[in-house]
Amino acid sequence: MNNLTDKIVSTAITVAGGYVGTKLVEFTWRKVTGHDAPKDAEDTEANMWSAITFATISAGITALIRVTSQRGAHKAIESMKSRSSKKAGAAEV
Repeated sequence: MNNLTDKIVSTAITVAGGYVGTKLVEFTWRKVTGHDAPKDAEDTEANMWSAITFATISAGITALIRVTSQRGAHKAIESMKSRSSKKAGAAEV
């Protein structure tokens, strides 16, 4: 695999992880608080503390998912490279 493919695979895994993480945080917030996640700045029902709490939790989970998905993507890319090189080596023999 080349460097561009590595970046595309890594980005795709990170984006997918971020999407799943966002949905997980929103779902958990709704189950715990009984309210939708505070997203709209114009929403007068969401108080400032719940918005700050949600933002803090969301940012922490997002950072964790980002690091984990990037590490996973790196391992997956290295695994694909090693399998590819083993196949190429076996074909040459």
